[in-house]
Amino acid sequence: MKKNKTNFMIATIMLFLLFLFSIFKFDVIEKLLIFAIKPKDFFVARESLFELARQHIFIVAVSSSLSVLIAVCIAILTRFPIMNELEEFILGIAIFGQTIPTVAILALLVPFLGYGFKPALVALFIYGILPVLRNTIEGLNTISEDVRESARAMGMSPFQVMSKVELPLAFPAILAGVRVSLILNISVATIGATVGLKGFGILIVNGIRSDDIILILKGAIPVSLLALTVESLFMHLEKKFRLP
Repeated sequence: MKKNKTNFMIATIMLFLLFLFSIFKFDVIEKLLIFAIKPKDFFVARESLFELARQHIFIVAVSSSLSVLIAVCIAILTRFPIMNELEEFILGIAIFGQTIPTVAILALLVPFLGYGFKPALVALFIYGILPVLRNTIEGLNTISEDVRESARAMGMSPFQVMSKVELPLAFPAILAGVRVSLILNISVATIGATVGLKGFGILIVNGIRSDDIILILKGAIPVSLLALTVESLFMHLEKKFRLP
């Protein structure tokens, strides 16, 4: 078990170092790519890869934090008798929100919120809710009623049962939902460049427009490495908090 944990951490660190290398030393990667792909000079980035990375991570962090907060709160509310019957309806709304194409959501939001950060934030927030909401509800539903009864028999209030028993037991499932939500938003955030959002998506969109494969890879490679780093980190955390 200890060896597996060490391997996970080594893999996570290696992926993160590769992500940093792709940001600060992409010129090395570019020199390797030039042998197979003819470069073009149609587009010159106004901002460094580090700045684009900062902007990309910021929008993902803010939108995902809001998604996790709202999703967990809604899942907790479904535990109350008055809201329990609405569980399937709430999940249905979340599923419907995720089936709407990202580009369509952005197009609908631009007339109200303008271009840039705000419409992308709302779109990513909508996309990030479902995985966390579904996993939190499933995690809470899998807890045995005997466990709740034992907690209540010890004199715990409903709030204490939720905060000290149910949520800790459901935490691995919640982490799995957060992992999926983050990876989804890391990828989807690139589409925000179509409405003026800064980040790696700018390179990908401009690479498509100029038919520059190297420019596309300059945005796509860091995004993929960032997603893999988050995947590895959260897989490690899930194993750490999962009950033996």
